[in-house]
Amino acid sequence: MTHGVAKPGARLRMAVIGCGPMGGWHARAIASSELASLAAVCDPDGARRTAAAECFGVPAYETLRQLLADESIDSVTIATPDHLHVDVALAAIEAGCHVFCEKPLATDIVEAERIVRAAAEQNVHLAVDYNRRFAFGYRTAKGLLDEGKIGRLRYGLLRVSDRTPRPEVARNPFVIFTTLLTHHFDLMRYYGGEICRLHAISAERSPGALVRNVVLSLQFRSGSIGTIVADYRDNLARTSEWMELGGDLGSLAVEDITRRVIFSGADPDRRETYEPDLFGAGGAFYDSVLEQVRVFIEHVARGQKPPVTGEDGWRGLQWAAAAVESLRSGQAVEITP
Repeated sequence: MTHGVAKPGARLRMAVIGCGPMGGWHARAIASSELASLAAVCDPDGARRTAAAECFGVPAYETLRQLLADESIDSVTIATPDHLHVDVALAAIEAGCHVFCEKPLATDIVEAERIVRAAAEQNVHLAVDYNRRFAFGYRTAKGLLDEGKIGRLRYGLLRVSDRTPRPEVARNPFVIFTTLLTHHFDLMRYYGGEICRLHAISAERSPGALVRNVVLSLQFRSGSIGTIVADYRDNLARTSEWMELGGDLGSLAVEDITRRVIFSGADPDRRETYEPDLFGAGGAFYDSVLEQVRVFIEHVARGQKPPVTGEDGWRGLQWAAAAVESLRSGQAVEITP
């Protein structure tokens, strides 16, 4: 079974695989696009798929095989649990569908490379959800950096806290690197370029216990440096983040994902602030997911490569693997291109 890949300019017919909360965000983004239509949803949970189908007025499928039997579908988004991404993505790619996948692309770099290679061989587009790039704070900081506001980048500092993962997820003691920090490895690369060296240190813990606190020191090929400080906290309402970029001419501070950006120059008592429009799009935490799905649709509908690709997802897992190696060895790890 091979689906016909949509011609550039044609309206995409898309399906959402996984009808949990994140799948709902995917579906809303597709339903609001002028370049795509939501054609179906898929989930083995009967209550969830029925609720999604009724909400969006589309057919619902219990199995991936049933969904992919509909050869009119040319693109899918994947919002299943992390450990199911590989099989779902490979089946959709084999059927000739473009794929937008939640992060992480896979649970390790070997499986991620399989997906990237399969997409290249089938000549379909593959993207991973690194939505931080599309959030107000990070997007604004990138624009200011690119226009030379702080001169040449010297360092990046990123602090992130997230709620403690569910027990079934926390069985992997190093899950902080793949389920959380894959976003922030991507952000550091987004601003600083390729990472060539990584050193990870965690707070004291018993062997096999969940890594809850970690500091990562990064070296970029450009010569810049970076630091990520991350931790899990019980009962945290949502992810909380803060970032600073420092350059020759000043610094940029990003006050959480959707909040303001502050520029400080030569005079530390004078600052410029860039505020989000609280009454417009982009002010809510998950608006960045909506935006990235829309951008994916725009590029694929026009026959263009998405700005965040499967290879970016593979890179994030490469750095996650390097972080685990560094923790185990107590040494910095060199990262090859």
